[in-house]
Amino acid sequence: MAQQMTSRERVFAAVTMTELPDQVPVVPLLMTRGIREGGVRVDEVLLDGEAQAHAKKKSLDKFGGDVIIAGTDLFTPVECVPGCELDYLPYAQPSLVTHPTPTKEAFYRFKEKYEKEGFQPSKRVRAIQDEIRTYVKMGLKDTHAIPTPVGGPITTAQLMTGSSEFLQLLSDDPDYAHEVTKLALDIVKNVCRMMFEAGADVCNILDPFNSSDILPPEVYREHGLPYQKELFRYINEDLKGIGFTHTCTFTQPIWRDIAGNGCLNFNGDMYPGMDKCKQAIGGQISLMGTLSPYSTLMHGSTDAVRNEVKKLAAEVGYNGGFICMPGCDIDWNIPEENMHAMIQQCAEIKYPMDVAALGDLSEVYLPGHPKHPGKRSSSAEEDQSVTKLKSRSEDLSPVEEVNQKLVEAIMEYDGEKAIEWTKKGLERGMTAQDIVFDGLSLGMKIVGDMYERNERFVTDMLKAAKTMDKAMPVLTPLLEAAGDGDGPTGTVVVGLVRGNTQDIGKNLVCLMLKANGFNVIDLGKNVKPEQFVETAEKENAIAIGMSVMTNSSSVYVEKTKQLLEEQGKGDKYLLMFGGAAANVGLGRQIGVEYGIDANAAVSLVKDHVAKRATAA
Repeated sequence: MAQQMTSRERVFAAVTMTELPDQVPVVPLLMTRGIREGGVRVDEVLLDGEAQAHAKKKSLDKFGGDVIIAGTDLFTPVECVPGCELDYLPYAQPSLVTHPTPTKEAFYRFKEKYEKEGFQPSKRVRAIQDEIRTYVKMGLKDTHAIPTPVGGPITTAQLMTGSSEFLQLLSDDPDYAHEVTKLALDIVKNVCRMMFEAGADVCNILDPFNSSDILPPEVYREHGLPYQKELFRYINEDLKGIGFTHTCTFTQPIWRDIAGNGCLNFNGDMYPGMDKCKQAIGGQISLMGTLSPYSTLMHGSTDAVRNEVKKLAAEVGYNGGFICMPGCDIDWNIPEENMHAMIQQCAEIKYPMDVAALGDLSEVYLPGHPKHPGKRSSSAEEDQSVTKLKSRSEDLSPVEEVNQKLVEAIMEYDGEKAIEWTKKGLERGMTAQDIVFDGLSLGMKIVGDMYERNERFVTDMLKAAKTMDKAMPVLTPLLEAAGDGDGPTGTVVVGLVRGNTQDIGKNLVCLMLKANGFNVIDLGKNVKPEQFVETAEKENAIAIGMSVMTNSSSVYVEKTKQLLEEQGKGDKYLLMFGGAAANVGLGRQIGVEYGIDANAAVSLVKDHVAKRATAA
């Protein structure tokens, strides 16, 4: 058995892979959850580094773990850009309210100022420096590793402009996208420099925008990877520091790229499975992850937590190079018993590892596996229209041929073909509604299904939507003539609830609702319950859709429902929610409908419209 190590020695043994650690290292991600143990709210200490340090030290004393993390989130670089507005929340990470450079004019004003005056750190960057220095004074650097999260170059770039806007730039104006990312890189470098100067050991570069759920691998290799390589060169050579890479969700197509970007550790969800990632790149780079933060750590039993840790150790950590960590972040309300179970189980697994002694784990599955409780399937799996199209023979009726060609046009992003077959559909006697719902929208549904299966990317969804938009001018006058002037199917209010920032999933829901003929009022991010209710009333909406990415933010979904009930309007609208922290059980508890993906959201609204029509 290996000699007893300090937490610091244990972490660096795993990270560098120069020797086996004595036991499985663990990073419990006690950031906002760690602050809770200090008896203070998150928003009370974000600008007080010493207070934040003392709160997290109490958490370390209570739970244990091998690191103490300075800071809480990836917004530190973008917060150094004038015009950036964050909402500091009491029980969660901050939420971005205002993108600082949403237009070229705003960007070039900032660039000119930056080139004249140089990097100007925000108050929070300085507060995190104070937090790190406090840990050093406490003597924690002698016993524990001190990492801090920093937003990555392209992730910071899209926070400067807005995520949907940046995705459009990648397609329409790639040179400008490079220009924004280049400036973002310099800001990120400066934040990292200040963290290492204060005494941090590691900058974990949070770069979720590079996920293969969002960017096709070739786009990542052109617009993300080069900036990562330069950042890690700077960290390794100029700062003599250590850099990690964190990228969320589906990353399999770019694993080898990440292993070669210059970082010493890759962490994140690693879908379709950390075991597969170990097989692909585990010999080149250490891995950190991925206990499911929602289905297991938040909602599972202590036995489920322990078994998932054992499975991770057996499949990924058997020969070292592994640190156990919940994927991405943990919620303010993670049960204490599950925190203890995760940390204690890691301490009980010693090196050299006796895998057989961990027991029968054949029925335990890692996040990303189809049988893992957190695995999401596509809502279109049993859709009869999709199944029929896939099994359709070559013997098509004239109407079926139109629908087939319209689906092909959407899937091929061929706007001219969409226009051509829209006109042919009208010539063959189809209504505008039939062309939209049985042809164009079906194509969008199939592209959405392929996205859920990791066969297409967010950029592909946007291209498909633009293809459909090409055909809509032919159909819009006919739809308006046939309808009541308010769109064929009604208005839906959609937004990302307070305390949440990642809006790509919400944007896909808006896109699919529009593709199915609904008028969509997109309230954007960080939406308060009162805004949902007021807008629904003003716009005479039929439904309210709420996206929620963290468990602590689900309270705002519940608050929206309560506001409506207090006003005697509890049954006036369809209330639906979705997102990383949403599930059908929570939906039943709150009393709102759950949609697993964008296609499911469309189905919920369509069913609601049909029921209203039947009752009328």
